[in-house]
Amino acid sequence: MKSAQSNKHFQIRITLGEILSNEIYYSHVKRESGQSMILIAFIFIALLGFVGLTVDVGRLFMFRGMLRNATDAASLSAAAQYREGRSHSEIEASAKEIMELNGISPTDVTVDTCDTIPGDIALCTIPPRKLVRVTGTFDMPMTFLQLVGVPTYTIAADSIGETASMDVVLVIDVSTSMTSDGTGNDRDPSQCNPADNCHPFKEVKEAARIFAERILDISANGGDPSKEQDRLAIVTFSNGWEAGATKVEPPGWMTDYNVANSLISNLDVYEPVHCDSAPALGTCRKYVAGNYVGLDCPAAYAPGGNPSTCTTTNIGGGLKLGGNMFALNTRPASLWVVVLLTDGAANASDEPVPDADPNVYGYCPNSTWAGAPYCRDILSSTYHAGGPDYDADDFARDMADFVGCYPTSPYAGCSSAGQGAVIFTIGLGSQVLDTYAPGDVAHGVSLLRYIANVGYDGNPASANDPCAAFYNDGDNDGDGTHNWEEWCGNYYFSPTGNQLNKVFEDIASRIFTRISH
Repeated sequence: MKSAQSNKHFQIRITLGEILSNEIYYSHVKRESGQSMILIAFIFIALLGFVGLTVDVGRLFMFRGMLRNATDAASLSAAAQYREGRSHSEIEASAKEIMELNGISPTDVTVDTCDTIPGDIALCTIPPRKLVRVTGTFDMPMTFLQLVGVPTYTIAADSIGETASMDVVLVIDVSTSMTSDGTGNDRDPSQCNPADNCHPFKEVKEAARIFAERILDISANGGDPSKEQDRLAIVTFSNGWEAGATKVEPPGWMTDYNVANSLISNLDVYEPVHCDSAPALGTCRKYVAGNYVGLDCPAAYAPGGNPSTCTTTNIGGGLKLGGNMFALNTRPASLWVVVLLTDGAANASDEPVPDADPNVYGYCPNSTWAGAPYCRDILSSTYHAGGPDYDADDFARDMADFVGCYPTSPYAGCSSAGQGAVIFTIGLGSQVLDTYAPGDVAHGVSLLRYIANVGYDGNPASANDPCAAFYNDGDNDGDGTHNWEEWCGNYYFSPTGNQLNKVFEDIASRIFTRISH
């Protein structure tokens, strides 16, 4: 009996133990389940943060790229306005506007130059360069990261724009035809030079002075010439046989506008001697009853009839000296520019011809002596790569290649490697439009457009000529301007000196800006 009761109590104890054990187990399971839920919640939050971070980082890269593009555009604009002499506040306002137009509303925009931060090695270079740095900041709003307490993230970008430092050579025709707009004695260089009344040469000088003011803008606005980043040189040309008739005007490279202004103001039209002095060579001034009637050239109808010293437009010689200037105190990082102004076509040269008649000056083959045009072919399209018929026009074209073709790997059409300079040409007056054969292109137009084409992209091939549609005698685009007078590529035409300011202003505005980071 007693044994049976003990077993019963034992069974009861076992049952209570099992109950207690199960309660402990289920309590443990509940605790683990609660911990798992907390862990899952943390994992979900972390995953959400990671997704948010991924999205916002993607947006960050997108906005950073947009900000960089906007500062690039703003720095180019700022550099262009810096050249224009705008105030610092105007440049900053313009930079902000440009950034907004590029899809970014910047939090802050700053514009710096060497003037605002002297000593900044990125902006204050030797030799001086026209560098402008634009720095923009943008507070990018976060999307998902706002949930973890990051409402915005500030990004910044800067860009340095450069309005290219320039080495500019003005190659100016000073031949006697630069008095052709005058009348009577006003066409006499010995009369109009002292009075500064030679036309259109007076207008040429005025336009050249204004152009020089644009190039040498620091000193022109009263600044220190030593801080000028651009340089200007003047080359003048007339005949090819006389020493000094084609030359680099001293002092060569100039950074002071006041020096350039004085030099240009004192330029004169070439002045031949009086015919009464019986010159053996070259042109002379002829008078009848004391009145100037034009030029004469006794050498042309002397025995043998040699006209090689009678011509006065040595375009090739002017280009050669202009190209040589870039080898003088060379600045490879600057933009090299030649601006050629002439009122005619090439008919003179200053190169000695090997094994030629010692009485013949330059490239003036006998085949051109019978009559005008002297020292060049009747057809403007005729070109000789050498030989006895190589003439002044051929020489001018080769000198255009010397200036404008690339120094390495020049195009196949180039007669030689060149300087890689940009060339602009300006034809002034009606003589540029003269022809000597029916249906031919005007000599001056043909040559000046060839030179401009080489100077446009270093390639003289006619297929690349921006003026290709404007060579025939007519008005192809129906705008009332004859094809030969159309501005195209780097070629300009001015019927009189009064339009030259507009021409030079357009050339100045086309000198390109560059960008760096």
